[in-house]
Amino acid sequence: MSSEPAAVAPVPVEPPHVEARILSVGSYLLAAAVTFFFVAFLFAFLYLRALNSNGLWGGPKPGQHVPVPTGSGIAILVCVLASVVLTRLAVQELRGAGRGLWWTLAGGAFLLGLASVAIQCWQYTDLGFGTEDGGYASVFLGWTGFFAIFSFGAMLWLETILATAKRSPGAGTAARPERDLSSFFVFWATLGVIEIAAFILLYGVK
Repeated sequence: MSSEPAAVAPVPVEPPHVEARILSVGSYLLAAAVTFFFVAFLFAFLYLRALNSNGLWGGPKPGQHVPVPTGSGIAILVCVLASVVLTRLAVQELRGAGRGLWWTLAGGAFLLGLASVAIQCWQYTDLGFGTEDGGYASVFLGWTGFFAIFSFGAMLWLETILATAKRSPGAGTAARPERDLSSFFVFWATLGVIEIAAFILLYGVK
């Protein structure tokens, strides 16, 4: 009997276009799932506002409305949308010349995304109302709170892309960062649209 170990069959390498397709489809599925998640808050806003039981939609007393921190709301909106724009520019840079500028653009998007989360946390420190102060207060805190959580998760995703590309040789011209950042952009742009809807309803319509 031979004592030589049996030959191990080589593991087939997945074609790059298959991986890109998986990332693309996965990012759209994730974006759709997040959209349906926030639809619950949209429904709650419209339903509770229309119902307005005992006139307590806006505040703890009939006819009263809790104070709305519009200034910080605008700051969050600007940070999120600016971050989305920088991410898009970074993707275009990778699809074009592929120079190292994409990393700077994505890094700026990362800092702005973190800034939006930080402003949201700061807003909560002096909000002036809680979940018990009417339907609007409950929807406001639920919507903005979960949005901040999803935004923080998105920034962790972006940071992973940046760190991986930074450690990889030729990060500025590699195809992998372009695929990863394009998939991230789909998710982050979806959150940007959700933030626009949140700002219109929570700070405009009220």
